[in-house]
Amino acid sequence: MVENWKTRLLKAVDEDPRSDRAISLAVGLGVNTVNELRNTDKSPSIDKVLKLAAELGLNLGYVLWGGDQDKSPIRGDKEILETLHRIEGLDQRGVEVVFSVIDTVINRQPSKQEQSSSDDQRELATPLREPKP
Repeated sequence: MVENWKTRLLKAVDEDPRSDRAISLAVGLGVNTVNELRNTDKSPSIDKVLKLAAELGLNLGYVLWGGDQDKSPIRGDKEILETLHRIEGLDQRGVEVVFSVIDTVINRQPSKQEQSSSDDQRELATPLREPKP
């Protein structure tokens, strides 16, 4: 199975000891929200993804783009949230296209291999980009 935002989110759900129903209720969503995410092709609203990620303790950058959960996202969370709210205004097909494009671009990137620096600290071969002021 190809890893994408949905599989990363569901992996976190599976690793949580609570039931799908309990997680859905904990974030104030309908009782079947996680079940629908798991068993249908419907994409949830950005708001639902944000709430689920927060409840599961996930970094938003990790959910959307993968990589190391402990690393900072490429952009700041504020910029990511602003972009997601713009995407949320799209129709269902538009949302699917945007996430498909993002997943395609990420999957085509060469894997980040670690290399050692002179002080023996591990560094990513491709450094993380910091947001511009």
